[in-house]
Amino acid sequence: MISISCKTTCVLLASLLVVAAGCGADEDDTRAMREPDPPVGQPLLPDLAPAPQRNVLTRKVKGRWRIFFNTNIVNVGKGAFILRSKRPEGGNWRTEQDVPYSEEGAKTVPIQAPLVWGGDGHEHWHVIRVAAVSLVPLGPSGRVVSDAKPRVDTKVGFCFYDHTHLLPRGPEDDQYSAHGCGHRDDTLIGMGLSPGWEDVYLQTLPGQSIDVTGLPDGKYRLLTVIDEQRRFHEASRQNNRTWIDLEIQTTPQGVAAPRIGTGPVPR
Repeated sequence: MISISCKTTCVLLASLLVVAAGCGADEDDTRAMREPDPPVGQPLLPDLAPAPQRNVLTRKVKGRWRIFFNTNIVNVGKGAFILRSKRPEGGNWRTEQDVPYSEEGAKTVPIQAPLVWGGDGHEHWHVIRVAAVSLVPLGPSGRVVSDAKPRVDTKVGFCFYDHTHLLPRGPEDDQYSAHGCGHRDDTLIGMGLSPGWEDVYLQTLPGQSIDVTGLPDGKYRLLTVIDEQRRFHEASRQNNRTWIDLEIQTTPQGVAAPRIGTGPVPR
């Protein structure tokens, strides 16, 4: 996931980066790939929370009606969310999460977070299913119908980075860039999301939609869940889901889905 800066004066960093790719990007693009210093102080855990989907619209594509939406992940925790992956040339990825500490350094923890190449127009590496979006029907009481089969998005995964400074905490300037998501032949990549910052996948990007062709008219929940597999180290899992409620309507113009409710927002 990387293009590398040739301007660094740190010999250790330079040797790591040469393994990964060539030269070209700004030094800040390599921040998540740096091996951390030993941890000192107390752990500062990240805390990932999804924002309710934005820019929701319906459109017919190749004869099928689809709901399109943004997916937004916010780090509401005290520490950065940092994943770093390495592999031997031609081998399998091994992924670690860096948990920052209050005084300096970080604790590096191996995690099971598979990577996939986003050859759908993204053209960089992704962590599989950091967030998943599904559409489920609501019953008369307004609760999700528990035995209904959900319709799910087709997103391959997330390349996350500091996109928008959303909350009044964390650094003023972005610390992690999309350049960290790398190139196909890289052997060292790193991704990060700073406290208070949001990663945004626009509804115009591949995978940001769900097929709703043939769904009965009625009320539905467009649900986003963070880290369903419980792979990541977070301060809390109580805020790992949110939603918007929609009323799907078949009209003479096609399928409409006005919003009728909104779930929790990151705080």
